[in-house]
This record gives sequence, structure tokens and C-alpha cells, in this order.
Amino acid sequence: MRDGEKGFLLLETMALAAVLVLMASALLFYRQGVRMEAHTRFEAAATCLAESEFAQLEYRAASGTLAEGASVRQVHVDFSPDPSEFSGGGDFLLRTDIQRMEQEGAYQAAVTVTWQRGGLQHQQVYQRRVGVYEK
Repeated sequence: MRDGEKGFLLLETMALAAVLVLMASALLFYRQGVRMEAHTRFEAAATCLAESEFAQLEYRAASGTLAEGASVRQVHVDFSPDPSEFSGGGDFLLRTDIQRMEQEGAYQAAVTVTWQRGGLQHQQVYQRRVGVYEK
């Protein structure tokens, strides 16, 4: 070795290690971002399904066909209408509970949306008063 090259291998090794650590952390951040995006996609779909269910309940209440009780249905949501884009979809279970309130024609509705993702079960509960409203 020449005098000017002493410690050069150590410096190169440390620089390489630093680059590898930065690349690994960038990949971890990317992976976490993809997971968060997918989770947000499922939560948004759950919210849209609940809002759609409430709209149907409002329609039934306005037409006088809404009654107390519970119902359960399963819904599949495609996240992209474009079949060439692979973004998958999800299966959701909607449970709707309707209870009559003291006011004539008013109901308390709860929509529970449940889905599984990554081996874990997730659930969102939405509640709203439907039916007759005071003017």
C-alpha cells in the first residue's frame, strides 16, 4: 500500500454501509406507504358503502317502508373499473341495525362495515338518525 491509501478501504466500507442503510430505510418507507394506501382504500370503500346504505334507509323512511330490525349482506367492491390496472378489490360485510325512536317516523340507524385485510379483521361503525326531520 502507498502512504496515501492507508484507511481508504475502511472509508469505502463505511460509505457503502451508509448507502445500504439509506436504501433499506427507503424501501421500508415505501413498503409502509403502500400498506397505508391500501388501508386507506379499504376505509374509503367502507365509508362509501355506509353512506350508500344510509341513502337507501332515507329513501325507505321517506316512502314509509322502513322498519325496525337488523340485516346483513356481503358486498364486493372493485377498486378500479379498469381491468388492466391490478388494484384488486375487497369483500365487505354490512350489518344494518334500525331502532325506532320516540318521535314518530324517526329511527336510529347503525351500519357496521367489516372487512379482512392482511389476516386482520377491521371494522367501522357509522350511526345516524334517519326519517322525519323537524323543519
